[in-house]
Amino acid sequence: MKFRVVSNRAMTRKMKTQVFLRWLFYALTLMLAFSLMSCGAFRTWQPYFIIPLCIGVAMREQEFSSSVFGIFCGFFLDIGTGMLFGFHALILMLACMFTSLLSRNLIKVNILNHLICTAITTLLTFTLFYSFRYAIWDLDGAELLIWRIYLPSFIATCVTSFSLFLLTKFIATHLGLEEVKEVQSDNKESDKKTDRR
Repeated sequence: MKFRVVSNRAMTRKMKTQVFLRWLFYALTLMLAFSLMSCGAFRTWQPYFIIPLCIGVAMREQEFSSSVFGIFCGFFLDIGTGMLFGFHALILMLACMFTSLLSRNLIKVNILNHLICTAITTLLTFTLFYSFRYAIWDLDGAELLIWRIYLPSFIATCVTSFSLFLLTKFIATHLGLEEVKEVQSDNKESDKKTDRR
């Protein structure tokens, strides 16, 4: 079994325009997700929209570009939560890199796998955030935060992951990414046939 990391292909002007527009829409979606997350309208059931967004992008993009996007998502999450700058960036960079590698080599890009990757990333993020922000200082009543804040936020983040999966799919489909993947899969099949000969 051959594992792919980064594919090499020549890009036409149309493909470059589609890539630019795709990343522009991803960036606008990130701004919108950050605004919705920061407004506090959901109270204790506050979904972390940024996490399913970066996982959805990582499932469709290459490893390096999705890792860079994960870093920017982490910076926005650091600003929104008031955590040390770079804390969430490191977590989301690694999550995006592994998600991208998994979706290119082992798992299919579908809504169930997106939910599983989002749940794992959110659980890891919340666990590390709680550990370094509260548990390490042994604050009184810190365990109440798990039931009153983190569990509702975890459920809300997993529920909103469906809409963000569909949004990233819409952006990728209408800006040429799915067409490129189909061409690449056709090229792989033709390469396999020539290898057999």
